[in-house]
Amino acid sequence: MVAAMKFLPLIWAGMWRRPARTALTMVSVVSAFVLFGVLQGFSSGLHQLIASAHADRLVTQSQVSNIDPLPVAMAADIGRTPGVKLVGKLLYFGGPFRRPGEFIGATAMDPDELRGLDDQLKVTPAEWAALKARRTGALISTENAKLYDLKVGDRLPLNPQFWANRDGTHLFPVDIVGLYQGDDTDPMIGSNVILNYDYVDQLRAPPGPGTVNVFIERIADPRQASQIAAAIDRLSINSAHPTRTFSERQLAQESVSSLGQVGLAVQMIASAVFFALLFSVGAVMVQSGRERTSEFAVLKTLGYTDRLVFALILVEALILCLLAATLGLAASRGLYPVVMKVTGFRLTAGPIFAAGLAVAAVLALVTGSIPAWRASRLSIVDGLAGR
Repeated sequence: MVAAMKFLPLIWAGMWRRPARTALTMVSVVSAFVLFGVLQGFSSGLHQLIASAHADRLVTQSQVSNIDPLPVAMAADIGRTPGVKLVGKLLYFGGPFRRPGEFIGATAMDPDELRGLDDQLKVTPAEWAALKARRTGALISTENAKLYDLKVGDRLPLNPQFWANRDGTHLFPVDIVGLYQGDDTDPMIGSNVILNYDYVDQLRAPPGPGTVNVFIERIADPRQASQIAAAIDRLSINSAHPTRTFSERQLAQESVSSLGQVGLAVQMIASAVFFALLFSVGAVMVQSGRERTSEFAVLKTLGYTDRLVFALILVEALILCLLAATLGLAASRGLYPVVMKVTGFRLTAGPIFAAGLAVAAVLALVTGSIPAWRASRLSIVDGLAGR
């Protein structure tokens, strides 16, 4: 290690021999890895959403779409289906917040039903009591509270996209009575604002009152999920509101599918960026190697072996690419809150740093190998002659 460290000043000096060119190269690599980090964070969040879906919960929605309203009266019949332990009403209530470019998710539910459906939700007994006691009460995730600078006691103006107030506006103000730890791998709640279903149902303009977007069922045996789902759908097969019931994992998969082939798009973009970097960084490394032919010849004259010269150039490429990749990945991680604020979807880091650094190492090895090989094969006479 000590022997390797003594060459670092030489490697560093060679890397910054042309400061402007090196800086521009680093900027291009940093920019590429910022894009890589954001796209991989989005893809990782989607995959985690699917993997963490609850196995003992079913979702019932209209056959038309998950925003087509269903009558609340259906809950009683669904609750009598064998294998169903509990039925909960759920109304999507998200919309723009403060500015058109910002979106805040919100879910209207009965507090008791929600508590029975999601026993892993980290809400204190006092916060449950406050939510039930206050008609306009709402819980907000700690992530959204930090993102939008909100706290307990603040009034939050919700502007749902699909529901209008009886006064002709889309404004439904709620009062924050508690914070909870959000979980964006939960397709039912995630990090949404949680508010009382009865409050918004009484204020909604017709034909909104008495309807929900979906029903959530907690079942006794996840192994019987498909049979229970089929039994629920048979209840409305000849009605004006036929339903489609599936597991939460299927819901998560459909949410991912509705965003398109995200994984494929990420891979294609990452591949395109990688090949673009191969050409740009490779050209810089080759040009740098040609300009330093006489320097390599001098090193060999001083006793540097072919292998050592090869290693020096390769390490130079590794330091350049790994340093730029680290800066780019760190910057992309810092952009996660901005992307979350705009899209309403939480990005998860996952193994992004490890994957990004591995890509950077491959980039360095590929682009540095050609000039390193040429320098190692260089004869001292040709090098000193500038050939």
